[in-house]
Amino acid sequence: MDLMARSRHGARRLAGALALVLAAVGAAGCGTFDTGDDEKRAVEVAERVAPGRLAVIGARTLFPEAGGSEVTFRIADDADAFVRLRVDAEKADCEGRPCEDRLRDGLARAVREAEDFRTLRREFEACGHPVRGLSADGTGPWVAAPVGAETVRPLVASLGDCLERWARARTRDGGAPPAALSVKVVPPERAAGPAGEGAGQPALLEFTSADRLAALGRGAYHRVSYRFGPGGIDRESAEVGVVRPFEERQRYEKAVRASAEEWLRGRGGLPEAVTADFSTVGSLLPGRVDRFGGWLLFCERPEGERPVCLGRHALAVTAGPDGRLAGEPRVFRDIREGNGPLVLPTGADGAPSYAWGRS
Repeated sequence: MDLMARSRHGARRLAGALALVLAAVGAAGCGTFDTGDDEKRAVEVAERVAPGRLAVIGARTLFPEAGGSEVTFRIADDADAFVRLRVDAEKADCEGRPCEDRLRDGLARAVREAEDFRTLRREFEACGHPVRGLSADGTGPWVAAPVGAETVRPLVASLGDCLERWARARTRDGGAPPAALSVKVVPPERAAGPAGEGAGQPALLEFTSADRLAALGRGAYHRVSYRFGPGGIDRESAEVGVVRPFEERQRYEKAVRASAEEWLRGRGGLPEAVTADFSTVGSLLPGRVDRFGGWLLFCERPEGERPVCLGRHALAVTAGPDGRLAGEPRVFRDIREGNGPLVLPTGADGAPSYAWGRS
């Protein structure tokens, strides 16, 4: 079959596949991409469950993941709360249960979540860290504050105070704090906009919106994590980390590898040394915000028929925010036999503590 014939054959196959997709959509009904019937059904259910209390503020089709639509309601007597109902007008239920039951459960949960949100927001505001966003699962507030060598310790202490206040308030309200919680900290200039609600949106919907969280997380930010114990927040568990967007993280790891190869080929005395893709140099050293520690793997020279480096030896390194090595690396040889599993050194092998992130 010549090139032109193959091209015509491929075009016919593509057209046939497209026809099958269109036929399937047609068979499913003209409303596949339309939320109108589903929204109407959701409103009928809402009027039976909570007459006059719910108003539609949005709807989206669930195609192609599922049939029907997801309809979002505001709650008339709670400006912070919203509730969602997944409904398919062609079915007699909502995700396998009566729609009325689904909505009743969702409404009760929405009211609880809104109350939890108000408690969190009130206590963080009172201790000087207004909430700028909230992870979509309802935990993990975002705040704005500078993070530097002089500010990190007082920041960790003050965020601990906020969490203590929040935990006590939740306990008074009959709730319980989670086993662990992380506070995301962004530079103040990234959260320069108002911390309040969007136009006409319930506050909790606005604070958890994808657009708001994407804006807050569009660059690197710090995450301060704590564990809770029987007596409240465990202050000693506080851990500060940096979260970088994927591309920024790739650039950083590339810079660390380049700096490590420069050291290996120079002061390390291995002119053909290459590093592997494996890297764990992303954890902040305890008490520092300008030094990262972790492992890099390397080979004295590329290996195999297609020269690569899986990583036969390891470097324990510290690096600065620009990816340049800070201080002398520690070399650990023969951490992999052939193409076998990787066995990194432990403290018993003399590995420095900075090579391991805190757990």
